[in-house]
Amino acid sequence: METNPARAAEALQRLCATLQGRICRLTDARSRELISGALTWAAANPFEISYGAGNKDSARQISPNLVGFQQVLQSVATQAQKQSRQVRQIVVDRQTQFNRAQGELADIYRRLRGRKHPMGPGMPEMDMTNMPEAPPVFRPGDESAGLELIDVVLWVAKRWQEGKPLSPELGKMCNAFAKRGGIDEVSLSGLERRWSFLSSLPDPDGPLPDDLTKQIARWEDERIQAVISC
Repeated sequence: METNPARAAEALQRLCATLQGRICRLTDARSRELISGALTWAAANPFEISYGAGNKDSARQISPNLVGFQQVLQSVATQAQKQSRQVRQIVVDRQTQFNRAQGELADIYRRLRGRKHPMGPGMPEMDMTNMPEAPPVFRPGDESAGLELIDVVLWVAKRWQEGKPLSPELGKMCNAFAKRGGIDEVSLSGLERRWSFLSSLPDPDGPLPDDLTKQIARWEDERIQAVISC
């Protein structure tokens, strides 16, 4: 969240130094080589990495509100596809400090509608086929029945998570939403659960194509030269 480039660079260099001190915890020699080299390069070239926020607008782009909003848009698209329904309107709670960034993000997703993009070997496909076309509408919470219902659902979910008692009626409502909804956690543990399958991907079956082997060799040579020049 640091908006001063010089302070952000210093923070990145301290971070790299801290992580370098933990490299010995990695049991795989190749992992130690690659990660140590990357940290060495990053510490020597802090301004080449977009570390920090730059300004208040970009700081909001990486706030939990905006990270969560991406998942909201994806969930809206998924639910619309499951129910074969068209998204006619997306109502968002009015929050002056975040609404403009939310609108810009929704517009980016809208322009990606209909596209599919591979993310690499073993990675899931980025599917924007059913992204909603309707732009978000921003309203105060007390002017939308849907927003008020969301507040109730969040309150009930919080009580359930904390182990506090719920009336039979609220418990039934919570179960109904739990069966149809989903949870996506923005945390390090959530990221680990989502991407841990990458560590168990099988090795390539047979030799790699010649052109790919040559490209990997070029990348490796460029990596080594970059680390040496630090």
